Amino acid sequence: MYTYRRKYRIGPGSIFFMILFILITIGMGYLFYMDKGKFWDMLPFVCIPVIIISLILIIFNFTRRTRGSSFFVVFFLLSLTGLILSNIFGPSALNYKAEKSFDNKDYSQSINYYNTLLNNYPNSKLADNALEKISYAYYSNGNYMEAIDSFKKAIDSEIFSDANLEIKNKLEKCYTKLAEDYYKNEKYSQSAESYLNAVEVLEDIKSNFPDTNEAFIAIYKIPEYLYKAALNFNKTKNWEKSIEALENIINNYNDSDYFNDASSLLSKTYINEAAELVSNHNYVEGVEEFLKILDLEVQNNNYNNISDYEKRKVFHSIPPNTLKSIARDKYNSGSYKKASFLYEIIVEYNPELEEEINPLLIDSKLKLIASSTYNSLAPAVPERKFWGPEKSILIIENNTEFDLTVYLKGPEYKIIIVEKNSTSDEIEISAGTYEAASELTSPDILPYYGEVTYEEGQKYREEYPISD
Repeated sequence: MYTYRRKYRIGPGSIFFMILFILITIGMGYLFYMDKGKFWDMLPFVCIPVIIISLILIIFNFTRRTRGSSFFVVFFLLSLTGLILSNIFGPSALNYKAEKSFDNKDYSQSINYYNTLLNNYPNSKLADNALEKISYAYYSNGNYMEAIDSFKKAIDSEIFSDANLEIKNKLEKCYTKLAEDYYKNEKYSQSAESYLNAVEVLEDIKSNFPDTNEAFIAIYKIPEYLYKAALNFNKTKNWEKSIEALENIINNYNDSDYFNDASSLLSKTYINEAAELVSNHNYVEGVEEFLKILDLEVQNNNYNNISDYEKRKVFHSIPPNTLKSIARDKYNSGSYKKASFLYEIIVEYNPELEEEINPLLIDSKLKLIASSTYNSLAPAVPERKFWGPEKSILIIENNTEFDLTVYLKGPEYKIIIVEKNSTSDEIEISAGTYEAASELTSPDILPYYGEVTYEEGQKYREEYPISD
């Protein structure tokens, strides 16, 4: 006889979970539409409890022979599928592949995986880890520009601390490598800017990590990179930035091995910029730029230290009246070195103005020497008499290895030049008292300055070096 077994109705608990699972499914669908990264992050956390609860409810409803068991079988299979998919697709799978490639030093492949993760799932919880790791992958793979951008994004996102010395070192190396690559490809402007970026990082290390070896090393690297940046700027005729970099070395790193080289290059850069200004008829600006050479204290920057070629390409085309006006302004402001330099230039390129300019030149030279450190001139001692009303005779012996110039201001203005190891002819001058100075072309020998009196009808012999 057939026995009818009644099926139980679905209980309220099962109905609650049915509604809950449906709502979860709808919610996950909406999350997938809005943000795939968060969807894949949440999927395992949703699927695992749903699988467990579904399995329990399947058994419960199956034993009670209710229709609810088939419903929970569907959710069990859906959740199990979701859990499997989360390990095959999505950010977790990409992160796993990327890290495996990174560990195997296959940085290009690792970068591809991390980039896919960051581009497709930017809000995933694994995005920060991807940004951190891709920075190192770019660096290790030699993609220095991308590494810099990535490291900076990671710092801005506070994935890396701004006080992370390791990252600072890596940024400095990235900029340096970029600078070298740009230089090889003759991209001098980009190379220079990359060196300056490296300097900025090193300055940060020097200031914020003062007690570290890296700060000690930075002090040596900074002038080197500044000098290389200046060289590159010179190649592109960016004089302003070249000068800025070189002045940084001279003002802040005077103990550097690059100090003298920077001084020499700075002089050449001033000259090049001056020549460019003069060629565009900006005479005053060009002269002012050139005269900055005389402000450098690293060498004896006087007229004799600058080559004829360098002077000619700046001053040869400048009208003498313009030079006279600038020289007069320098004299009136107490810049006697610059005034005397310009007066010498005027005479050199305009010899017909020698008679007019020499008194101004002599006066500037005397004031310059008088305002500096000098040896005092001894009183003139006559050698013998001669017949010559209101006249004296002067003979100068230069027994040194340097050319000698004597400046006299008194009853007349006189410039006497005596070459090394030679003696002048007899020089007839007006008798009287002179303000006098003499200087050798050696920067290590102090000039002489004082008042001397040459009496009427007397011959004088001045010998150099002057004995005490």
